[in-house]
Amino acid sequence: MKTASIKVNFFYSALHKVLAVVIPIVITPYLARVLEADGNGSLSFVASISSYFILFSNLGIETYGQRLIAIHRDDSAYLKKCTLEISILRLTVTLLALFVYGVCFVSPLNPSDNLLYAVYALPILAVALDFTWFFQGVENYRVLAISNIITRFTYVALVFLLVKGKGDLTTAALLAAGNTIVPFALSMPFLYKYFGGKIEGGINPIRHLKDCFVYLIPTIAIQIYTVLDKTMIGVITHSDFENGYYEEAEKLIKMPLTVIMTLNTIIRARIAYYYGNGEEDKIKSLVEKSANLSMMLIMPITFGFAAVIPTLVPVYLGAGYEKCVLLMYALLPLLPIITISNLYGSHYYTPCGKQKTSNIFLIAGALFNAALNTVLIYFWQSLGAAIASVCAELLVTTLYAVFAAKFFSLWSIVKLSWKYFLASAIMFGAVFTMEYFLPVGIWYLVAEIAAGVVIYPVLLAAFRSEFFLFYTRMFFRKIFRRRNKEKKEEGDAKDA
Repeated sequence: MKTASIKVNFFYSALHKVLAVVIPIVITPYLARVLEADGNGSLSFVASISSYFILFSNLGIETYGQRLIAIHRDDSAYLKKCTLEISILRLTVTLLALFVYGVCFVSPLNPSDNLLYAVYALPILAVALDFTWFFQGVENYRVLAISNIITRFTYVALVFLLVKGKGDLTTAALLAAGNTIVPFALSMPFLYKYFGGKIEGGINPIRHLKDCFVYLIPTIAIQIYTVLDKTMIGVITHSDFENGYYEEAEKLIKMPLTVIMTLNTIIRARIAYYYGNGEEDKIKSLVEKSANLSMMLIMPITFGFAAVIPTLVPVYLGAGYEKCVLLMYALLPLLPIITISNLYGSHYYTPCGKQKTSNIFLIAGALFNAALNTVLIYFWQSLGAAIASVCAELLVTTLYAVFAAKFFSLWSIVKLSWKYFLASAIMFGAVFTMEYFLPVGIWYLVAEIAAGVVIYPVLLAAFRSEFFLFYTRMFFRKIFRRRNKEKKEEGDAKDA
């Protein structure tokens, strides 16, 4: 089956993932002000409950399905059969999850916030319509990008039109929940071109269940130390404000990771394909390039955040979110830690069939995080949850690195990152100096960010970063070639 190049796939996937970052950047300041910290905290808590049922409905298919489709995408008959089997399995599990969710949270048994819980049943239903795993497996990111772009722009417009205050909390929840189901519905018609004709032989959805559970375990573990903290903050502190502070701080810190993880998701499918064909040299080359790009991006983002957080929080979130400054500094180490962890997980453990080993590490991290949350949230509330999250992620990343050292050592990442680290540290010094002397204001924040954006690449060029210079030259060569081609065509047209 013909697939687009990694560059084309990255463009489309990055386009919709960048929107996944940009849209929250646009609406978060508005919702932070109109719903306030406790309103956002209520939504965060209910969404965290819904996410457990979404997790069960996914059944690990997001990763298992992508890997299976990527390996067998050249076998049309097998592709159709597997996709139908997985879809039936997912639909069955989703309906079961919806039933249990309805009995527990959308019934007289749970009279509080009944309407909010009913609204957040929509994202659970959306799982049955989600074929993202299939499109990623066949590397068709164009469909995903277009459907998400349409949905997200519509979502933003409706938020500004319909959500005007805390009385519109249910409306905000309905828009957020509906935002998950619409792009899946839009992408479904594009499945038809892959499934013309009859499927030969009988189908057996249950045969995928065992393998799906292998991939479900890591998603459960990840859920424990990415969502359980919000649930535990609500249960232990009984404070929507604490949940609101944590929600906004974590959201801001993790926004840049979306772009990094987009690249890794695309490369995971390509590595699975190479692994299935035994092309180890191509795998190692691809991993090194991905590690270079990931570290080149995440280092300046981490140091840049560290420099501007005191101005960013009041300018971006408004009054009433002062505690987010402390929380963001506590969560800041997650940026490089998760980036490295994701490199190992998506480039080695998942595509190369080491998922069982990965599961052990993720379970260890999840249990460690839950134990720390129980103690630290009791004493330090949302700050305790932030510290527990960083410690758990650090434990998993360390285990990943130690047991994958023969494939790609942590020292290799350090060696290729030191120029990025040094350039970022110097950039931090310059931007933090501006932060110290300039007053708080949106235009001063823009000036600080602009200074960092200019200083960092100049320093990389000065340090002769091979990866940066190679792709910078390639970029400008393409631009010049395109211009020269256009001029030549114009000249030929005139001569004619």
